[in-house]
This record gives sequence, C-alpha cells and structure tokens, in this order.
Amino acid sequence: MTRAPAVTSVLWLNPLKYGSMEEYAVHLSRALTQRGWRSILVFSGPLAATVSPHFEGSGAVIEVFEDAGTFKRYRSLVRILRTYRPDIVHFHFFNVFTVLPILASLSRPRAIFFTDHVREGEGISWKTKVQCLLWDRVVLRLLGTRVLAVSDHIKRTLVNKFKMAPGRVQVLYNGVNLRRFQALDPDQATSLRNELHLQSGQAVVICASNLRPEKGISDLLAAAKEVLANKPDCIFLIVGDGSMADKLETEAEELGIERSVRFTGLRSDVDRLMGLADLVAVPSTCGEAAPFVVLEAMASARPTVATRVGGIPEFVEDGVTGILVSPQCPGELAHACLRLVDLPNEAAAMGRAGEGRVKAHFSIDRWVRDTVELYDNALRVRSLVP
Repeated sequence: MTRAPAVTSVLWLNPLKYGSMEEYAVHLSRALTQRGWRSILVFSGPLAATVSPHFEGSGAVIEVFEDAGTFKRYRSLVRILRTYRPDIVHFHFFNVFTVLPILASLSRPRAIFFTDHVREGEGISWKTKVQCLLWDRVVLRLLGTRVLAVSDHIKRTLVNKFKMAPGRVQVLYNGVNLRRFQALDPDQATSLRNELHLQSGQAVVICASNLRPEKGISDLLAAAKEVLANKPDCIFLIVGDGSMADKLETEAEELGIERSVRFTGLRSDVDRLMGLADLVAVPSTCGEAAPFVVLEAMASARPTVATRVGGIPEFVEDGVTGILVSPQCPGELAHACLRLVDLPNEAAAMGRAGEGRVKAHFSIDRWVRDTVELYDNALRVRSLVP
C-alpha cells in the first residue's frame, strides 16, 4: 500500500495566541487531512492553553523543536524530520542561506520549501552577496529548494540584494480568514464597547502589532497626541506585546495621553477589536513584508493608515482602501487619522473597497489552495530550478 504523503511545516513561531499564522497552520492541516495526507506542525514553543483547542480536529501532529542555540535547534529539527520522513518539508521564518536545506535533505524529502516572510536587504556587503549567490547556484539548485515570497517586495529583495535566481522565487501572498474577520453588527459593537468601557460614538484607532522598535509605535503615540488635541474623545488601542511594552507605556505618560491610550497585551480576539475600529494604524518604519494586520483590517471593512514601506503598498491602495504615509512622520500619520475620523463616509467607502479587495485576492482559502497546489506539483514533478 502506498504511504500517504506527509508534509512537515516547521514554523519559528511560539504560539502564545491564536493569530494569523496559527490559523493558517490549522486550515492547511485540515486541507491536507481531507486529502488523506499527513500534516506535522513543528513550532518553536508549545501551544498555549488558549490556543490548543483551535487545533483540535485539524488532524495535525504537533511537535516542538528545541530553540536553545543554533546547534541544539538544528539537532532537534533533524531528529523530528528523521522521525516522520516527510515527503515535503516547508520552513517558515527560517533563513534559506544556512545549512538548514542540507540538514533537511538528510530525511530525503521529495521537496523542500522556504517561505520568506521578513527579508531585509539593507546593508548587505559584497562578500555576503557573493556567498549567497554561490549558495543559491550550487546548494539550493542541487537540492531543488523552492523559495516562496510573501510579497513582490520580498522577491525583489532576494533577487536584487541576495542575487537569488529569479526562477527559484515564487510570490505567494498571505491570506486572512474571511469568516473570522468581518464587520460587527450593531449589537456586537455595543457589547464590545461596554466590555472595553468605551463610550458610544467614541472614535477608536487600533494598532495590532508586536511591540518592537521597527513597528513604529512611538511614532503612533506622537501622532496620537496631535490627534487628541483636535479630537479629545478618540481612543487608541495598542494590541500586542513585546520588548518595548513598558517603554511605550512610559512614553504615553510622558506625552500626557495615557488616559486615551490603552495597551491590551496579547489577545486572540483581534477579529472582534478590528470590527470595532474606526481605522487601523500600521506605522512600521522597516521594510514590512506583508503585514497580516493590513489584510485583517480590510477583511473587517476598516480603512488603514499605513506607512509606505516594504510590501505594504501591494495591499493598501492609497486613497482607495486606505491612506499611505511616509515612515517616521508622526505629522502625516496624525493628519491621515484625523481625515478618516472627520470624514466617516470616506472612511466607510475605503473600508468597503478594502473588503472587496481582500475577498477577491487575499482569502485564507486561496492561500491554502495555492499552497497545496504547489505541494501537488512538487510531488508530481521533481525538477531542478536553473
């Protein structure tokens, strides 16, 4: 009897909340299970108690690799791969320009995929470019390693900065669960406002992000001070956690806006919060590849005010589904937020346009379907990329 194909998805992800990548893993596992395939999900940390129930019924086998230094990490991954002997190994958030493709090949998979979610191309030395070119043309070519980019921005960075062969990289956009992220009805909105102690009609600006320097939350706080000077009843919800959490709370106090800025910490109900927002702010300062929060805002029929960096312009159509501003420019950010708060009809029109765009191009069902199609093709034809 022919063994059912097995796919091992290795995600450098500590699932402390149920977010977009966790949801993708669940939907992918269900799709593979329905086809009679096996799905092995390998995370860098165990599922949190609040997250684990979401994986029930997905058919996935859950493993955790040891994330305690490079050697132990690789040893742990090799052990897991040799245990399951998957037909396909798919890495997320790992660097393809490492020994990892070689180590993965030891379990003799029929295809190895890497999805590049965060590639940055600034400050790359000529020596690194040469090393990457050789690694790409020799190791990755011989192993038939395939690279998926979550935006055209990432593909351009890999090709132009890291000298990867263009034919090796395929763009596969992320997606969002349209059944989970959608506009709230009036009763749901009232209930959530009461839960959060928000007044009726109070404008809500949401920023859902990891609280790291490159996410630009300090710029948003500076913009919030200007917004609140004109619209003192606005509330800014900062959803997430990270290394800057304490510092950002201190900054809000120093700016004198702490009463109008709420730090919620990690939450698994970002979908509910999105549905309550008047607008969603994405103030990143780095080359953001393809932020899920933009897609989640669009699915919730909410306009986005986002910085013009990385892959964001591939998703936010300036003046149509949201407003794009320059990075590290709190004044521009504040002006765009005030415009959408002052012009609710325009904001609603942008929200509807974003909802239509995400339904047409960025659903999680499309993302999973395209991923499985790539797996199918890899199993049918094992070809080397020139």
